[in-house]
Amino acid sequence: MEIIWTDTAKNDLQNIFRFLKSDISEQKTKDIILQITNKVEILANMPLIGQKEPKFKGLRKEYRRLIESHYKIIYHIFSDNIYINRVFDSRQNPNKLFVK
Repeated sequence: MEIIWTDTAKNDLQNIFRFLKSDISEQKTKDIILQITNKVEILANMPLIGQKEPKFKGLRKEYRRLIESHYKIIYHIFSDNIYINRVFDSRQNPNKLFVK
């Protein structure tokens, strides 16, 4: 299956990078981003590994989540593609997931 990052998910990663870079070294920040993207790559071979995301229950699409450290990776599957919809720091207000 092909993994496709939505623009929103790409922006989420950029925002995470900028935020972390202000507190920790650039190398440590890159390592965290790499951990997130490596976790996503698992989906290519095991797309159903993530749990169903209850915050999105009732929507037309079935959304799933992967967790990497403090980050929740929200995705859905359509046809032969896996769409990464959001990357969210779970230490934030969960209502922010619905703002974009």
